[in-house]
Amino acid sequence: MRNQHQRSMPKRRVYHCCLLLLAAAPLAAQKLPLGANPEGKRLLIIQSHHDDHTWEFGFGGFIARLTRSGYEAWYVRTTNDEKDSGIGWGRGDQINHKESVEATRHLGIKEVISLNWRNDHMDSVPMNEVRAHYILLIRKLRPDVLMTWNPWGHYDRNPDHRKVARAAGEAAWMAGLANVHPEHLAAGLKPHRVPYVYYSQRSDYGRGQVPNIAIELSAEDVRRKEAAFHAHQNVRRGSPKDAMDKASRETGEQHGVRYAEVFYFRDEWSHLPGLAPLLEESVVKR
Repeated sequence: MRNQHQRSMPKRRVYHCCLLLLAAAPLAAQKLPLGANPEGKRLLIIQSHHDDHTWEFGFGGFIARLTRSGYEAWYVRTTNDEKDSGIGWGRGDQINHKESVEATRHLGIKEVISLNWRNDHMDSVPMNEVRAHYILLIRKLRPDVLMTWNPWGHYDRNPDHRKVARAAGEAAWMAGLANVHPEHLAAGLKPHRVPYVYYSQRSDYGRGQVPNIAIELSAEDVRRKEAAFHAHQNVRRGSPKDAMDKASRETGEQHGVRYAEVFYFRDEWSHLPGLAPLLEESVVKR
C-alpha cells in the first residue's frame, strides 16, 4: 500500500519528474572525445559579467591551460555588474571590477575590457550595437580562439547571458565579412573570422547546452581556476574552498580523466560539414 506522500503527489508531477530523469540520463553517461589545444596564440573571452569565466560550467580551466601554453588572452566584461552585490550599485560595481582584474590575473589573462552596458538591461540594447562592439574587438585583437556563452543554449534564464551569446556568436562570423561595418576598414582594421570557437552554458537552468568535446585539465589549471573563482569575494564569500576542484573532477570522471571541462566546439570547417570526411582522410597526422 502506498504511503501518504505517494497518495498525495499529483500524477502530473510524477510524470514530469520521470521524463526529466529519463532525458538527463543519456547526457550524464555520454563520454565525449578529448580535444587538443587549437593552433594559435591569441584568445578572446566574451562574457556577460565579471565572474562568468570562473564558473564550474567551463572556461576557467581551459583559459589557464591555453595561457600556460603561451596564448595571450583578453577578457570582455560586457555589463557593469551593478546589481551583482548587496552593498549598493556603484560600490558593488567598483569592487566587482577590481576583483575581476584579480581573478583574470590568476588565469594569465592580459587585460579586462569592460563595456559597461547596464546589468540586467541588455535586452534594452539593440542587438546590432552589442554585436558591433564585439566585431570591433575581434578585428582589433584578431583572436585565434573565442570562448563565450552558447547562442543555441536557449534555456539559460539569465537575459544577459542570452543576449551576449547571440551577439558574440554572430560577431565571430560577421567580423570576417568585409561589407560588414566597412568603417572599421577605413580605420585600418581588416576583416577577421575567428577559426576556433568554444561555447558553454550554465547547465543548472535546464536543457540547451549540448557539448561535443571535453578538455582535459591539469591540477595546476584547476588550482588557478579555483583561485580565480574565490577572487570574487563580493559574490563568492562562503563558497566551498574546493568548489572548482570538485566540479572539474566530476566532469573529468565522466570522460576518463582526472579533471575536465566540456564545450560545444566549432572550428573553421564546421559550416561545411561535407568536407569533414575528406579532411579526415587527407590531413597529415602529426
